[in-house]
Amino acid sequence: MKQFDFQIGRCIFLRLDYGKDLLEQLSEFLEMEGIEAAHISGIGAVRNAEIGYYDQKMREYVKRRVEGGLEILSLSGNVSLKDGKPFPHIHAVLGRDSEIYAGHLFAAEVFACELFIASLDGDIPVRELDELTGLHLWI
Repeated sequence: MKQFDFQIGRCIFLRLDYGKDLLEQLSEFLEMEGIEAAHISGIGAVRNAEIGYYDQKMREYVKRRVEGGLEILSLSGNVSLKDGKPFPHIHAVLGRDSEIYAGHLFAAEVFACELFIASLDGDIPVRELDELTGLHLWI
């Protein structure tokens, strides 16, 4: 078990730009603002998303590309450092009509997206490769 202690710092509402990648915009913002630890949640809609899950046996992500418009039913995640840069680790539930797609978010073109970012002051989690799982986990 690993514990990190924080105090809530700045809280930010961030509206992302139409047509640009959600994760690229978020990463650029985090780096520009010097945010190295945070909690993130969001609402809105995206298009042409790539979402997936980690196959524990194969030790690799299985990705699925979903074309067209999707509502963000849930978006949450955190920010820590990976390779010396802020790394947003985001999971999402996306849907339309009776279709639902959920898992790790790899990419999504923004239609309209509003994020809430609570920056955290204190111990900064750093991600490194964990040999047991094959994932980059906090050390």
